[in-house]
Amino acid sequence: MIKRILKVFLVLITLVIVFAVGFVLTLQVFEYRPADVTELSVDQNLENVDTNYVSLNQTIRVLTFNTGYASLSATEDFVMDGGVKARMDSQALVEANITGIQGILEDEQADIYLLQEVDVDSDRSYRTNQLATYSDALQMPVTLGYNYRVIFVPFPFEFGQMMGKVNSGIVSYFSYYVEDASRIQLPGSFPWPINLANLKRCIVVHHLPIDGSDKQFVVINVHLSAYDDGTMRIQEMEALKFIIQEEKDLGNYVLVGGDFNQTFPNAVNVITNGDTVTYDYTYALNDPNYWQAFPMDGTWFEENGFSYVDDITTPTCRLLNQPYDTLNHDNNQYYVIDGFIVSDNIEVVSVQTIDADFQYSDHNPVRLEIRLLP
Repeated sequence: MIKRILKVFLVLITLVIVFAVGFVLTLQVFEYRPADVTELSVDQNLENVDTNYVSLNQTIRVLTFNTGYASLSATEDFVMDGGVKARMDSQALVEANITGIQGILEDEQADIYLLQEVDVDSDRSYRTNQLATYSDALQMPVTLGYNYRVIFVPFPFEFGQMMGKVNSGIVSYFSYYVEDASRIQLPGSFPWPINLANLKRCIVVHHLPIDGSDKQFVVINVHLSAYDDGTMRIQEMEALKFIIQEEKDLGNYVLVGGDFNQTFPNAVNVITNGDTVTYDYTYALNDPNYWQAFPMDGTWFEENGFSYVDDITTPTCRLLNQPYDTLNHDNNQYYVIDGFIVSDNIEVVSVQTIDADFQYSDHNPVRLEIRLLP
């Protein structure tokens, strides 16, 4: 009897090992391997005529919004933030969030939208085509740069919560003619085999002609790494700095917007005491053991003709360790990680974080108004 039980046990162990190895090999074979630079199509683009170009001294309204794949609304927590979930309880709930996000986009009437975490046929958001919904509503030239494509993400390790197939990316809309758009792969990666089921971080660079100018308006949509030890974010920022410096050296107007997953310099005081460095955040961490958005180093930008632009009067993101506490706001953990970087030939007219109370996403949208200086 003991030998029989042992034999069955060994067979089961062998089957589990074979399945695990087979699954990892399958992820390896079907891994999303984007090129360093990928030219993107601009769907619904306008005609290439000067009447569709950006104009100097024109007020341009830009909105950045991490939509949280329409699944990280006020009722939700998230496993990577200390919660337990990775998907909502029903497709109807996701669709309600999509409708709410669409309403925000339409109400803002922006000239440029920079969106992050937009799903297209992903199991985690019940196969909804969020890109199609927003595109139908806005009817603007649009690009999609995928940064998360996996045939099956087996996390969290709980049936009913696994993300499954994921197709997601950063989406940009324009009310102007877009000359070209490129997906730029960023450096850095999680170790194997975690990288097989993880994001491939990128930025999307758009070139827009300017009426009456030989320079271009360069708009960059970003969504940088979150759950690393900070090393990947440093690598990504160095790559971003190189690209925007190249564009500025050409005399172009440069706007970067999105979710940096780093605290903007205005929202943190870095305190150095000998070899010890501590961070005094505008929105204090209720529990520093949870995810921390390390400070963005703003020195380089200030020294090289760029400005970081954010609004600290309202947090742009909340921690998803629990559903959003609407009764006691102090019971939530907040961050200021969404905003913009602009070159010094761009005038900032205004910036405001829109207090959507995290109803449809774990992020609040941030609105920027600018002018391109002659």
